[in-house]
Amino acid sequence: MNKRIRKLRRTLDLTQSVFAEKIGMKQNSIALVEGGKRNISDYAIRVICREFNVNEEWLRTGNGEMFNPTPDSELDALAEKYSLSYNARVMIEKFINLKPNQQDAVIHYIKEVASALDDSDTGSLSVDVTAAEAAYEKSLGIAPKKESTALNITNDTEKENEIEAG
Repeated sequence: MNKRIRKLRRTLDLTQSVFAEKIGMKQNSIALVEGGKRNISDYAIRVICREFNVNEEWLRTGNGEMFNPTPDSELDALAEKYSLSYNARVMIEKFINLKPNQQDAVIHYIKEVASALDDSDTGSLSVDVTAAEAAYEKSLGIAPKKESTALNITNDTEKENEIEAG
């Protein structure tokens, strides 16, 4: 493991001093570890992995990649696995980067739309966009707007009936 710690430190382009400071150790301790004269504690291994996004299996055994995948590469892998379009990938990325209360506001809005669609037997529904916007803005700490906007959605069958009757 001593060689992998040295390789990691050099890959990060850090001196023993800076590396040691970042993980709460002394420079001479890192020198002893890298020289194979001292073993590193499990706690120090966990700190190294957390601080530098290092793959613990690689650090301990040499198996796998040196670093854990970044969130972007995980999202890219997800997009590839499920053949997501660019727009779908962006939507997921934006959603996961929201704060939990903002995610809840988006989910609440989607549930309102789904409920309105389920309750609609006439083929026409009205979704109160303003209420959804207000809930989202409240989650962001933004003062709500005073205007009211309703979104009317009519299905194709109703439009066809209107055209035939017209």
